[in-house]
Amino acid sequence: MGAEQPNGASDLRGGQLRVRDIWALGVGIVVCGQYFGWNLGLENNGPVAMLIASLTVCLLFLAWVLTLSELTVAMPRAGGPLDYGHRAGGPWLGFLMGWSMFLECLFGGVATALAGGKYVAFLIDPNNPPDNSIAVAVGLSIVVIFFLLQARGVKEQARALVLMTYAAILGLVIFWVVSLTNFSWDRVWATPVIPAEKGWQAVLDAMPFALWWLIIIEAAALAAEESHTPARTIPRGLTWAILTVIVLVVFTTVTACGALPFQQIAVKDDNPVDYPLAEVIRQIPAGKSPLVFYGFGVVALFGLVASYHGLLYGASRQVFAMGRSGFLSPALGRVNEKRQTPVPALAACSLLTAGFVLATLWFKEAIEMAVLVAGFAALVLYLLSMWSLFRLRRREPVLLTGYRAPLGWWLPLCVVLLSVMAVAVYPRIDKNGVVVPLGLGMYAMGITYFALCGRKRVTRIPEDVAPQATPPVELPARGFHWVAVAALAVALGVMGVVTVAAFGGPDLLGSPNDVSAVGVLGVIVVAIVAVAAVELWQTRSGGDDDQK
Repeated sequence: MGAEQPNGASDLRGGQLRVRDIWALGVGIVVCGQYFGWNLGLENNGPVAMLIASLTVCLLFLAWVLTLSELTVAMPRAGGPLDYGHRAGGPWLGFLMGWSMFLECLFGGVATALAGGKYVAFLIDPNNPPDNSIAVAVGLSIVVIFFLLQARGVKEQARALVLMTYAAILGLVIFWVVSLTNFSWDRVWATPVIPAEKGWQAVLDAMPFALWWLIIIEAAALAAEESHTPARTIPRGLTWAILTVIVLVVFTTVTACGALPFQQIAVKDDNPVDYPLAEVIRQIPAGKSPLVFYGFGVVALFGLVASYHGLLYGASRQVFAMGRSGFLSPALGRVNEKRQTPVPALAACSLLTAGFVLATLWFKEAIEMAVLVAGFAALVLYLLSMWSLFRLRRREPVLLTGYRAPLGWWLPLCVVLLSVMAVAVYPRIDKNGVVVPLGLGMYAMGITYFALCGRKRVTRIPEDVAPQATPPVELPARGFHWVAVAALAVALGVMGVVTVAAFGGPDLLGSPNDVSAVGVLGVIVVAIVAVAAVELWQTRSGGDDDQK
């Protein structure tokens, strides 16, 4: 969100971030999604359905970050989704896109703060259900600590994010190694391979939870202003980040479900498990060692809160941009003169998060609710962003010449179809009937405020934003291009068949079995590899940029 700076501040220092930096930023933002949230998709669905859903979501995010790169490379100093929508469809679309990203970050932050609290409560008394009052107290402490840290300055928060990201990766490595001591493939690939009573419906029911693996990775795409040759650095770095996260997703899912029956990872005493990796380690023989159990727990906790750090940053910068542009109260667009940090926006986001954390004293499934609301807002953002891209490609084609996502219209189409597929599942998985009304209620509140107060204050977006002057990229051979198109089309077709079957239509794939499950997984993996290969070929360089 490079342009979200106070009036009178200098531009961010450009040309500093290389492919490796964008890769690290992308992985660091989402690595803590490995620690909780995703496991809730295992309940009544199973590991294989979760793997199919997770890889489908990875394909969605690969298409999403590459198409988003078109917008962020074209408008590197814009205020992120807020200004993309404003330019494409006017202030109303700009508000809806900015509000969607704010809600995505806000509820993601609520879920992460609560999960941190649950981890601490679990470590204090691992043999009993976590004390909710302890979890809330720790969650509020996380909110306060990170408000103070981010209000202090960018340099301090950047150092903290790097250290916590390293801790998150170290925690995953520890988990994989320990889990393998109790691993059984029969727990992962059970019989039936997908629960017979649900069939292919299990795949779709797991998708909203699978979003948590990669949610808010788009924040890394908004670093174009600080990147060296954004047309190459942003899409190439994010492609490598997605491929890296896919490896993490597969390792974490397989080792967790291989070490412990999947239902025990999702539900315990009729309550959602909010600390799945720690629960796995507690229940296996190797975890009986206090050194292993508490050693992992402490490392995981420090890693876990890294995502809260990033989510608060994203939410506060979006609120700051909306306040500065008049979409929200101008008071939210101010910065601290000494620290040059958006303290009012940080305070507003922290207070809202604290309020939702306190509400969990009366609502035991708050983390699941927050994860799903964050995913719902993210899907709305993806759909609105694709509409903006469609409109700008037709209305201002010169604007988007700095970088074009490969495969023409196929990647935006992929984002739209898979996002609609995931949104359609929400009414069915909203067990308490809270997620959809809460999500729609938050949109209604924002829209009402904007209609009554914000619409008249909106300032004009900069018209001098132009594509970056970048060297031409070499497009892949035409045959290579069409192979990727074919692979993507087949994957979308297969998932379309799965969706039809899940909603009661004809089951063209038949009941899930070993062959059909492997086939669906294979088709999705081939599509991911093909799209990534085309992108990496298109943005390859004969120089030594990757090493810088």
